[in-house]
Amino acid sequence: MFNLARQEKIVLLVIILIILLIIGLRIYTQEQNAITIVQAVDSIESSIEKENMQEEICIVHISGAVSNPGVYQLNGNKRIIDVVKIAGGELENANVDAVNLAAHIFDGQKIVIPFLAENSGENNNQNVLPNNNPEQYGYSSQNNLVNLNTATSSQLEDLPGIGPVLAKSILEYRQKYGQFRDIADIKNVGGIGEKRFESIKEYITVY
Repeated sequence: MFNLARQEKIVLLVIILIILLIIGLRIYTQEQNAITIVQAVDSIESSIEKENMQEEICIVHISGAVSNPGVYQLNGNKRIIDVVKIAGGELENANVDAVNLAAHIFDGQKIVIPFLAENSGENNNQNVLPNNNPEQYGYSSQNNLVNLNTATSSQLEDLPGIGPVLAKSILEYRQKYGQFRDIADIKNVGGIGEKRFESIKEYITVY
């Protein structure tokens, strides 16, 4: 055993305490750094979540058989049925079955809620004749073009080269994917290629 003087023992004890203090500070610093890194990651994830939560703003125009047709601004996660409600709801003679109410809206969209084609009775002044308002019956007011978003099967069959099978395919596409944004979108329907599109593009519209 080493025989140390009292003063040497004190010096040795101080050195040991200093070493322990240094080790303790290093451990504490490492723990703080680890906590800081975790907080930074949490902050990044939180920022990403906030960005994902931001809603796309869409401006849409709804017309036809609704109480208050016009232009409305909504969040991009809304559907056509939400636009109908905001526009005061559909009228009694609205043909809502001709529209895919579950379809998502998009910015700049024109939504047309058609009227029922049949008269509900004689002397009903609320029903307008086709010549006065062709848009009610699936035709556009632009030279009586066939509106792909509101036309019935029989109206689609009036188009050159469109028979019952293709008309049904167009309606099924509209029901599944929502309204057509451009007349060229009809080429996405099976059986309608570039050649058939060229033969009908002068007779169709989406507005």
